[in-house]
Amino acid sequence: MSGRAAGVLLLLLMLLLAAAPPAAPAPVDDCRSTKLATARVSTWVLLEHGNRTSTKVRSELRVEVPAAWPFARNLLLSEESPEYIRAMACITRPQVGQHRLWSEWRDGPPEVTAEKDGGVTVVDRTHTWVNVQDTVHAGVWRVRATDDRWTIGLDVPRALAGARWTEIKVDPGGPGAETATPMPDGGEGATALLWHPAPSSTKKPAARNPTKGTATKKPAVEKGTADKGAAEKGRQKAAAKAAATKPVPAVSVRLKPSWQRSWGARNNRPVVALLDRSGYMVSGVLTSALLLYGVVLYRRRSTAPTARQDRTLRNLAQWAMASVLLGLLIDGRAVLQQYGEELRDDVFWQNDLALRDHGFALAFVAVLLTSARPTPRVWAALACLTVPPLLVATAPGTFDLRSEALFRASGLALAAETTASVCLFALCSLAWAAAAWRLATDGGLLPGSRRFPGNDRVLRLRVAGPAVLAWTILVSAFFALTEERAWQRASWLSDRSVPQYGRDHWNNFVWESLFSVPRAQDWLSSYLWLLTAVAMLAVLRARRSATAVSPLEEPADRLLVVTFFGVVVTLPGGYVAGFGTISLLWQLLGMLALYGFVAPFAGRSALSQPLEGSGRPLATVADAAGRATLLDKSRSYREIHAELRRLDQGMFGDVPPKRSNLERRLSNLHDWPPTPPAPGFADRLPAKISVVDAALALGPRDTWWANGSRCARLSLIPAVPASFLMIWVWHIRGEGWAGILSDQFGVPSLLLALVGWMATWTGAAFVLGALWRRLPGQRGAAKALPVTLAFALPAAADGLVLHFTDESTAGIALAVSTMLFVLTVTAIAMDFDTFRTERRYWQSRMGLLLSVYQMRYYSLQFAYLIAQIVAMISIWQFLAEPDSAPQPPEPKG
Repeated sequence: MSGRAAGVLLLLLMLLLAAAPPAAPAPVDDCRSTKLATARVSTWVLLEHGNRTSTKVRSELRVEVPAAWPFARNLLLSEESPEYIRAMACITRPQVGQHRLWSEWRDGPPEVTAEKDGGVTVVDRTHTWVNVQDTVHAGVWRVRATDDRWTIGLDVPRALAGARWTEIKVDPGGPGAETATPMPDGGEGATALLWHPAPSSTKKPAARNPTKGTATKKPAVEKGTADKGAAEKGRQKAAAKAAATKPVPAVSVRLKPSWQRSWGARNNRPVVALLDRSGYMVSGVLTSALLLYGVVLYRRRSTAPTARQDRTLRNLAQWAMASVLLGLLIDGRAVLQQYGEELRDDVFWQNDLALRDHGFALAFVAVLLTSARPTPRVWAALACLTVPPLLVATAPGTFDLRSEALFRASGLALAAETTASVCLFALCSLAWAAAAWRLATDGGLLPGSRRFPGNDRVLRLRVAGPAVLAWTILVSAFFALTEERAWQRASWLSDRSVPQYGRDHWNNFVWESLFSVPRAQDWLSSYLWLLTAVAMLAVLRARRSATAVSPLEEPADRLLVVTFFGVVVTLPGGYVAGFGTISLLWQLLGMLALYGFVAPFAGRSALSQPLEGSGRPLATVADAAGRATLLDKSRSYREIHAELRRLDQGMFGDVPPKRSNLERRLSNLHDWPPTPPAPGFADRLPAKISVVDAALALGPRDTWWANGSRCARLSLIPAVPASFLMIWVWHIRGEGWAGILSDQFGVPSLLLALVGWMATWTGAAFVLGALWRRLPGQRGAAKALPVTLAFALPAAADGLVLHFTDESTAGIALAVSTMLFVLTVTAIAMDFDTFRTERRYWQSRMGLLLSVYQMRYYSLQFAYLIAQIVAMISIWQFLAEPDSAPQPPEPKG
């Protein structure tokens, strides 16, 4: 029995051994890590917090690859070479695989330098921004951002785990690290921490002998000291071996960022998204409320409106309500998207993504079309463009766009979603253009039809269709190029020989095409303020008071002009610490500044001065006929003054004119017959106002609307270089160009930015011309100051807030200086245009301008010196922060 029992036990033991799982195979070392034991590695990471909205992380990894590593020569190949990708991935990536790091950025490929000993030195510089509460990567470093604490960690590449790490440096920036694990060996500067796992003085291995294939070392012993040298040599070998085998410390540094940078890293939080969008929604609601109140004021007028006046007023009321709905659609969708990402709701976030985004986009177009009222042919084109996105939104499974099918990367999914996205963009663009066209034509802002005189121009499909098609192709082409560039940036160390790479590439483009729908709408909706401006201008042109000297005298006109300035001219500031909750304040401040800098000083304008006699303001008698009389008297006034100057200089002949006669003629020019004439006495111009001053105060046109329109046209010439200057400052200078190239709509956005800046300058010029007759000052350069100050006050307030939050203020001072330049040049052109009928009598425009201003050579030189000083101050302010990237202004709501 005992033998049989032993046999059974032996059999059971054998069965158990047979059933035991085999030992796990040793991991395959594809990178030949053992050959990198003598590599010398150093790295550092730096966090830059100041003068920016989001903290920038910069890092560097330096690896001195020995010649003994089999893949060292591969690093000298092209960046597109599979051997190069494999070798570079071994020394720069902590994990093997496809290596997709979307948050990592670099200015160029790693620097690779061949050494004389056959080794290779690799320097990899990367950067990223902590702009989300998540983990971002920069080379071998990662930064994990939470609510109030950030953690910096080192991800050691597996192939370099046994190498000699000579120095590891972490500089968390001010105020410094809160904790560090393990404790550092030392420090550098005020906040940098240092670790030295291996002594940096360890001898570098000698070059491999290409003939023998073995490493040789240069003898370091002197004659007669062989034993002592051998002992020292042995100690060095032992130290080098110990340093090489010492594990790399798992460096982890914890810091508490400032509240400004902490808030700037919460862009992906739903609460912050709500705070950010709430500012724009409230600003849109306030603007719409002001527009509706303006409609009420216009309807209270006793005079019956004409058909055009009624249309423009109805359009303004419709657009005021439509803009609120559009803001709720755009901003509400963005907030819902953040909450969907936070909840990770598969039904809401993935499976119905096309239905949600396409549905919001189609609703956006529908609201725009309520103000467009296009022609039947345009309606037909809009209907055709609606079909593809509607099919994709209602039946995503048919086109393999469900979340479980999307990762199969079918060609049908790519074709369907790309077509739907392109059609939606063209649909939004055409609806936007149709709405702008309707608002402009109903207000008479566009020239009438040539084929049918007396009728408004019609938006024809044969013109609008190709224009929208060309615009869509341009945007789509840059979108595809930018997306491909982003993919290559994130996957530059991926293995492109495996099928998964192609599937992931395909998949990524499908997803980005789907996500481009809400992003494109956000982009286009940021310029809806242009439609608001057109609607206000249409009402001002059609319903303005015909008898008012300026829009300040009539409540409805005053409200619309002030609102126009706040919406169009005021810089869209208030984007602080990553959200725009207080953006509403800057628009209100701009409106109040315009009224505050103009209305209290209107009594000091030339036309507000009383006539000597009746005591009535000069503005009450300066009608169209009075303008013509003033222009004639102004010419005589300047000719008599020229005679007086020649008389003072002794430039007359034998019989010079009597000075008393010339002065009497000047005095007679101030006589002004009242309109209607008052019996018993005659009026005279105010003592401090000459006929030239009175003519310049009236402007080149007979009404304030005509002056505003003329001033806006005259500003187009200086506005073009000013717009290009602002685009360079806000969008291209510093890190701006890299941001433009990485944005899917970056390059096309420069075109819309150009339109936006042109509207800003010309809008300010329109306000200047409309208020021309009530602005203080006797010359145009002085009249430009109040409008410039109204523009500068909210800009200065925004600069103060940005300074408090330690964000970049570069460009604000230059924007104010540029506005002063544009308005000053435009105002001088307005003065010149006032006497344009005398141009044929002068050899040059400058001669006429100097005659109007009564300027001579000394005065011109003095003005030129002042302009030089202002230019130098502006350039100094502009170059004060050469290394900082200006924060682009948020789009106007």
